[in-house]
Amino acid sequence: MVADSTEIARIAEEFKLDNEFTWANDIKVTGKSGAVHKFDLVVTSKNDENIKIAVLRGMSDDLVDDIMKFNAVAADCGIQLKALVVDKDLDDTETNLAHMYNIVTIDKRQKFKPKSEIFGFKELDDALAGAMKKGNVYMISGKTGVGKTTSCTEFLVQGARIGEKGAIILTDTRGAEYIANAGTFSFGFDQYYKEGTIEVIELSDRIRELKEDVLESLKNRNKYINKLTGEIKKVVVESNISRLAIDPITPMLVDNDDFVNQFMMELAIPHTYLLITSPTMRSDLSMFGMEEYFVSGVIKLEIEDIPTGSRKATIVKMRGGTHSSSPVYFRITQKGIVPADQTSDTSSRSVFKKVIV
Repeated sequence: MVADSTEIARIAEEFKLDNEFTWANDIKVTGKSGAVHKFDLVVTSKNDENIKIAVLRGMSDDLVDDIMKFNAVAADCGIQLKALVVDKDLDDTETNLAHMYNIVTIDKRQKFKPKSEIFGFKELDDALAGAMKKGNVYMISGKTGVGKTTSCTEFLVQGARIGEKGAIILTDTRGAEYIANAGTFSFGFDQYYKEGTIEVIELSDRIRELKEDVLESLKNRNKYINKLTGEIKKVVVESNISRLAIDPITPMLVDNDDFVNQFMMELAIPHTYLLITSPTMRSDLSMFGMEEYFVSGVIKLEIEDIPTGSRKATIVKMRGGTHSSSPVYFRITQKGIVPADQTSDTSSRSVFKKVIV
């Protein structure tokens, strides 16, 4: 049985790997003896590939024998960090053996309570202070190149780490291009995408036909909003999506305040974080100068210093919670979003079509 994202995140947290890790199920490793051994799961630190955690998923009836063999093959492979994942109470012999071999026991029956993180970037998550809630629509705004798409990707990856399936709807970027770009970061997007925990969806040409009809009558406007938000909700329900990003929202909108208000109200989805992005043009927060009024929160991104790549994120608006309005400074590196002062290691006719590469 393959380990799920929640189980892997729990192991990584137990061994304090933060968000910098990779993993492989049913992996074969050649030991110092020349023998090839198979592990149920191996989690590896991205900061130091010599830091590996061998995992035994204790599902057999003879756990004592399994623990002894597991410890021996881990030693042969030079892996010192070991974890035992179980879904039952261990007897005294099993418990003592795990302690003697320095094997960390993780009980799957105990509910994993992940940290309250939305983006996985501590400074921004701390500033949000848990104010972002499922069932609301939030917006990231900013000029081209400030990090809106990267923020969406981090938002989805952070959800995947704690077992929340995510999807991004791309409205101005080809899916293959986005996947290739996101895969260059080291924070794990490519793995979550390949395993299906993150889905990538493109907006089809059908949207243009629907928008042309909107301009003709109010009846067509309602039809358009119901069609588009209905398909979005269908994707969320059928794929069990907990985190959804739309990047950017602008091509879906019509420049009319009543339209934008109605669209945003219909867009909210219960039990789902929904993050949209908008470039800035008519106001310093959005394209049409009205989107910010109809969402539950706005985070504005700006370039702070071009030579160093320093940027800042400011929570301009956040309904229903306490948050900090002080700017958070960051840079975008191969690791993704990091604090500004942190150095880098390398410096029917559907509206949507699913992208599979």
